[in-house]
Amino acid sequence: MNIETKAVHSGERKERQQHRSVVTPIEQTAAYYFEDTQQIIDFYEGRLSGIKYGRYGCPTQHAVERKIADLETTDRSLLFSSGMAAVTTAILALVKKGQHILFTNDCYRNTKKFFTDFLPNLGIESTEVNIDNLRNLENYVKNNTVLFFSELPTNPFLRVIDLEKIAEVTQKRGLTFIVDSTFATPINIRPVDYGADIILHSATKYLGGHHDLFAGVVAGKQEYLEIIQQSRDVLGGIIDPHTSFLLLRSIQTLPIRMKVHNENAQMIAEWLERHQEVESVWYPGLNSHPDYELAKKYMAGFGGVITFRLRANEKETSSFVDSLRLPYIATNFGGPQSLIEQHAVLTFYKDRENAEKRGITENLIRYAVGFESVEDVFEDFNNAFKVLRR
Repeated sequence: MNIETKAVHSGERKERQQHRSVVTPIEQTAAYYFEDTQQIIDFYEGRLSGIKYGRYGCPTQHAVERKIADLETTDRSLLFSSGMAAVTTAILALVKKGQHILFTNDCYRNTKKFFTDFLPNLGIESTEVNIDNLRNLENYVKNNTVLFFSELPTNPFLRVIDLEKIAEVTQKRGLTFIVDSTFATPINIRPVDYGADIILHSATKYLGGHHDLFAGVVAGKQEYLEIIQQSRDVLGGIIDPHTSFLLLRSIQTLPIRMKVHNENAQMIAEWLERHQEVESVWYPGLNSHPDYELAKKYMAGFGGVITFRLRANEKETSSFVDSLRLPYIATNFGGPQSLIEQHAVLTFYKDRENAEKRGITENLIRYAVGFESVEDVFEDFNNAFKVLRR
């Protein structure tokens, strides 16, 4: 099936049964019962399928997991209570004390904090690799290195790594290759097709698609997912039945929604790049982007997030943001409503020194494109630019 058809049907079409609901229902329960002791024995010996306890999953959750695995072309997927629960559980399941991981320098700040501040307490080393130096990735590999992690595109500068080249190194050196594909979704890229082992998502973003849920995803090969599931069962970062239902509903429209995000963002990024008040724009669909050729090679669309820098100081940048009427000032992306943030203020207000080191300056803005009319967005931006000039 094509990916649009998979988004609608995968994971939900079961055996023929009269009176079966077209919509996968919610089973709002914490416990599942057995008829007798023989059923317990049959369950454990694989003769009877089912669920023992709600913390290990529910039918609605399992439908979502099958659907995402189909979309990502992976063996399995697992759902979590948040994107960070997915990231942390996957890493903790696969990396042991005394081992070493590599990660790219442009990434979500809490992911980086987990690698640099949390993991050392468990005796796990990490090394940050500049994304412009990935051609020399093998030079960073140590005898105890077991894993390489990168986002694609990255946050906030939307960089794109060369998946095939990275896969050559990770396969040669026996490393697990993990890609956080939240900014792309399986509509724009499926990293396992190019050699990645595990795919992560904050499903709070595009997969959820409405700014109304928290969820995380790990998808990949069966051998890895079995290990990660055991850790999820212990650490407890499980998603609830109602959120599973909301996520299932949302993924059915993911291809349609991503088409709008991709098209609107491309037009807005090109418009911003031409504006005299804009110093620079980062969007993988622009030929000025440092990874434009890689983005064209690997991605079917470039997503709905644009990062740009104004020709302005911090106060002027704040004034520009405050003058906009369409986007909400909020830190998320992937929903119908456009969101905007002055990154150094909203996300890094208490960590400005670190933000500066990462190139997140006072005049940097991240704009999450929604479904508003592009013409209305241009008018709104032009009015804010007039305030900026005054």
